[in-house]
Amino acid sequence: MYVPFYAGEIVTAEKLRTRFIEIVLDWTDLSALGTFQNGFTANPAKPPKLRVQRVMGGLEWLLDGRLNNSGPANLVNATVTMFTFTSTDYRPTVEEGDTQYGASSGHYGVRVGLMTNGNLTASVPAAAASPTTVWLTGFTIRNPK
Repeated sequence: MYVPFYAGEIVTAEKLRTRFIEIVLDWTDLSALGTFQNGFTANPAKPPKLRVQRVMGGLEWLLDGRLNNSGPANLVNATVTMFTFTSTDYRPTVEEGDTQYGASSGHYGVRVGLMTNGNLTASVPAAAASPTTVWLTGFTIRNPK
């Protein structure tokens, strides 16, 4: 159980700010944290970015924005690396995944994964079309380390 304050502890504004939600890394463009792979690029209208925060003691990585599949890489029935985080600080201990929106995927969700080696991957099932854009908005990783 998370206990932000102990009995008798003096509560200050600074303690409130850092003990409930602490921004560890404010919104940062992915281009500053690694390299795009296989013809994937940042979408200029909504560049992909990462925020790291601690919420009530638990670490969270929040992803936002879109990646363009300008290669275009074929994601149909194949796992393709879109981006690689350079620093081990942004690599989870165990792989994480989510289903995201992809433009032109034939109404199929895009399986997005963050691997322990720092690769951000994507794929769609055999019945889908390869997406031209992959959204990251809403992909949240809780307790990555």
